[in-house]
Amino acid sequence: MYFKGGSGIKNPVDFNGVEIKEGDTLTHCWFDCDYIKFFNEHIKITDISEIERRVSRPSVKVKYNSEQGFFYGDGIKESSYMHDFEFKYAKIVTQ
Repeated sequence: MYFKGGSGIKNPVDFNGVEIKEGDTLTHCWFDCDYIKFFNEHIKITDISEIERRVSRPSVKVKYNSEQGFFYGDGIKESSYMHDFEFKYAKIVTQ
């Protein structure tokens, strides 16, 4: 679903500025905040290597809705969804 009247982002990019295309696999959109602080305080994980392992997990597969003209992320292991405007807070795992 997209917001009523929205047209989607034509050339979405990930956190590193790499263009995202249909079929790419992305992480969750962790990179919009201080994710290390988030894991320390809320999930009680302090081991940096464990945090990096968790935030680098594949989360969504990028698909394109040609009928309405927008990209979106479809959950890989669970029923989840990522809007194209959240892509800039995720990282590409595989292209």
